[in-house]
Amino acid sequence: MSARLDAAALAAYRRDGFYFPVTAMSADEAATYRAAFEAFDRSPKRRKHADPLRELYLFKPHLLFTWADALVHHPGVLDAAEDVIGPDILCWSAGVFTKPPRSASFVSWHQDATRYGLDDWDGVVRVWLALTPTSRANGTMQFAAGSHRLGQVRHVDRPRPGEMLYEGETIDAELDEAAAVDVVLVPGQASLRGLGTAHRSGPNTTAAPRINFVMTFVAPRVGQVPEPDSAMLVRGRDTHRHFAPEPRPAADFAPQAVAAHRQAMALRRRTFRVLGEVQRRPDHNSEKRRGAA
Repeated sequence: MSARLDAAALAAYRRDGFYFPVTAMSADEAATYRAAFEAFDRSPKRRKHADPLRELYLFKPHLLFTWADALVHHPGVLDAAEDVIGPDILCWSAGVFTKPPRSASFVSWHQDATRYGLDDWDGVVRVWLALTPTSRANGTMQFAAGSHRLGQVRHVDRPRPGEMLYEGETIDAELDEAAAVDVVLVPGQASLRGLGTAHRSGPNTTAAPRINFVMTFVAPRVGQVPEPDSAMLVRGRDTHRHFAPEPRPAADFAPQAVAAHRQAMALRRRTFRVLGEVQRRPDHNSEKRRGAA
């Protein structure tokens, strides 16, 4: 199944900061990945983790789970990413974003670039894959079209009950609420967005879960500031070596996989902490990043 983007789709992505739907795989194939996630989520091993969302699911599950590793290497996913950032691709992060039935969890308006520290927006694409249908009723994402052209907008930390963001980092500016675009997908479809695209999501008011798998792919030219980081080469060649290489898991929770995940998460948490401190400085002003306009 091909997920290649034509010229019109790419033009829409550059104009709006996002594009969907992209059919990355069949609904039946998406169902197998959903089943693999849900089987683990119901297992005794999952119950050993006090906070699996942050300990396992949110940032780099592809270092631990073979099904997640298969997703970040999926040809349909990578074909779409290649059309945006080129043939050489690193997976910088991935995560399971799930909202249980009747969940009050939400995500405030924010830009991913705020706590990522990646220095070239044009070399990064976020692929948000639906493993269940997505709708406004079940808390799908909403995009603010064209918001990437604002550059890096100031954020403030507003942690609140139900907020899914790490520290409640929220855009400190007014956005046109009426122009928000709902990301409506069926299983196997994905949305693409850039680092500067403002987005949010609401609660799940339905009786079914909403499950998405999000992947952040970067071109090798992209650098990480201010802290060192790691990434997995998933297509082509890494010609710049900005990131320490990450290994594929030989089996779920294999000892080497657990060690690699632990090391990668230590690097990521340090980056989040340092960038959060920068964002909170009184003299921190909005500024455009390379490739933002």
